Amino acid sequence: MKYFTKEWHELCQKTSFQLLLEEEKQAETFSEEYFQQLYHIELNSWLTLQEEANLILKSNETANRDDDHNNYQPFNKEKGIEQFHDYFIHNHMYLKKQLPETIVKQIADIRVFALDKATHNVINAVTQFCEENERIVTTVIEDYKRYIKENATLLDIEIDGDFSFHDCKIIKSIKNDKSLKLLLDNKGSYTNIDEVIFENYNIIKQDDLLEDSWWLYEEIYKVNDKYEFHVLLLNETMDLIDFIISAEQISFISNKNNL
Repeated sequence: MKYFTKEWHELCQKTSFQLLLEEEKQAETFSEEYFQQLYHIELNSWLTLQEEANLILKSNETANRDDDHNNYQPFNKEKGIEQFHDYFIHNHMYLKKQLPETIVKQIADIRVFALDKATHNVINAVTQFCEENERIVTTVIEDYKRYIKENATLLDIEIDGDFSFHDCKIIKSIKNDKSLKLLLDNKGSYTNIDEVIFENYNIIKQDDLLEDSWWLYEEIYKVNDKYEFHVLLLNETMDLIDFIISAEQISFISNKNNL
């Protein structure tokens, strides 16, 4: 990938840290008492929402199923407490890793920050950080759209700046000596295409298996009279995959039943 690299995609994840932050003066200093109080407030709020969602599910199950076939499971508070704790730990570690050190040093207690409370100065710093990341992300997108527009004739494929397989899932790859066919599940995606066929192909790079991976971004180039297709994928273990393939011809097929 030249534009939508793994590093660029990781930057995409760093554009919204500020959205849920609330200013709180008590976040200025480290206080175990304040953290424990805040944690239990957020935990109880989360448990209430989960229980309400569970009751809605119960109501829907009752309305749509006979009692003998009801799959409803009562809300398990202990399990809910464990889920909230796991989410909190994950969020805590993720933020500590993803935020720049200059901002982390301004945070009195990263655990409080993970519960969406911060000082005015920290919120401003995080907002500036996210806005700069958003600017870079947007610039890359616009640069690629400009490249596609300027090279449309050379590429000789019916695509435009909005051409995208984002959110498609590769459900199967079929390979022989002359072609590679990728079958896509395009439900919820931006395209009606459900097959991509590469003819007389050569795989230049493939980090992992393609099947059961989610299609994030693609780039297309013309190199030595062949098409070069770059794809960034996300597999089931949340690892990013670079897939680069060269082919004499690329075909995009849409099943009429999906139109």
